[in-house]
Amino acid sequence: MLSEHFLSLYDIDCSPQVKSEVVQCMGSFQDGVAEKCVDYFQRYRRSTHVTPKSYLSFIQGYKTIYKEKRSEVQTLANRMNTGLQKLKEASESVAALSKELEVKEKELQIANDKADMVLKEVTVKAQAAERVKVEVQKVKDKAQAIVDSISADKAVAEEKLEAARPALEEAEAALQQFPKDTINEETVELLQPYFEMPDYNIETAKRVCGNVAGLASWTKAMASFFSINKEVLPLKANLAVQQNRLTIANADLQKAQAELDAKQAELDVVQGEYEKAMMEKQTLLEDAERCRHKMQTASSLISGLAGEKERWTEQSKEFAAQTKRLVGDVLLATAFLSYSGPFNQEFRNLLLSNWQRELKQRCIPFKNNLNLTELLIDAPTVSEWNLQVRDLFCQLQMFLLHIDAAYKAYDNSGIPLFHIHYSC
Repeated sequence: MLSEHFLSLYDIDCSPQVKSEVVQCMGSFQDGVAEKCVDYFQRYRRSTHVTPKSYLSFIQGYKTIYKEKRSEVQTLANRMNTGLQKLKEASESVAALSKELEVKEKELQIANDKADMVLKEVTVKAQAAERVKVEVQKVKDKAQAIVDSISADKAVAEEKLEAARPALEEAEAALQQFPKDTINEETVELLQPYFEMPDYNIETAKRVCGNVAGLASWTKAMASFFSINKEVLPLKANLAVQQNRLTIANADLQKAQAELDAKQAELDVVQGEYEKAMMEKQTLLEDAERCRHKMQTASSLISGLAGEKERWTEQSKEFAAQTKRLVGDVLLATAFLSYSGPFNQEFRNLLLSNWQRELKQRCIPFKNNLNLTELLIDAPTVSEWNLQVRDLFCQLQMFLLHIDAAYKAYDNSGIPLFHIHYSC
């Protein structure tokens, strides 16, 4: 069969059985129209014909229109399915984000517990360091008080020593060969009666004898050295005691400072751990917040498109069904374009009714109450026509738009194109 030759390798979205019925149906349509040409002539005395060229035009028109309409429906279906797929991915993303958020909240709780534990340790270490700091401050204050006291005593002693220095040096010079450490208070007391004598002085001694003058000078130097040294020695001893106290205080201070440094080092370690724990906590908190925000945004989108999802799902199913029905819908539309032009409206409706009945008998899917105008012409184009006698003139416009197929039919029938208008 001719139609089988042209359609055997042509891709039609249907089962092999339905495709075989389509091939048979095309030949049946050709034969049926030929019979109606006879009836039309007998009734209206108008001659119409179908030829092999009409049949070839029918087959080619079917292939062209089926490909076009299938592409249109598939494009719309793909858009709809893409939207549904995006909604599905969004739902899956929300589910994944929900699980991720659950994990992050658990991690966040662990981080909270860790930070609290470290904070407690920091608090304990800080309190210990503060106690040591207080003790160290006490030691510092004590040492400073000693330093201040020693400084005052030292200033007084140095002042007295400075004042006594010339006499002491003079006495020491006079007693260079004498063991000064053997001079004591008893010796000075024994010399005191001599010192009280009015003529016991250097001038008198020089007049009496030079050696006596030296002895008098030496004894006076001995008494003077003892008197001055008696005041200087306690000052030196006190300075030594105070210096020893300062040394002990400094040792205590160094020990306390070392303890404070150790406590501060421990505090610094746990403080660093706490800051690290808080940074980890903050990072987890921000991460969880981002995850929560993404989940809420996706949930809001899904919630807002809930109604659209139902409509899109139904529309997607309708597109799938429409694709399955195209095999019959396009068969009816192509037959209408290829064969019905020369006939009037009554015979066009009769042909269309016969074709639909045959499609049902052959189990070829098609849309009930199929509107050929809506199938073949888009709504904006129809609205531009602004036709009052809608159905008849829409059919005429369809023939003119599909001039290739229509022209072959009209040419084969021998009826001029202007006759189409009046036959409508």
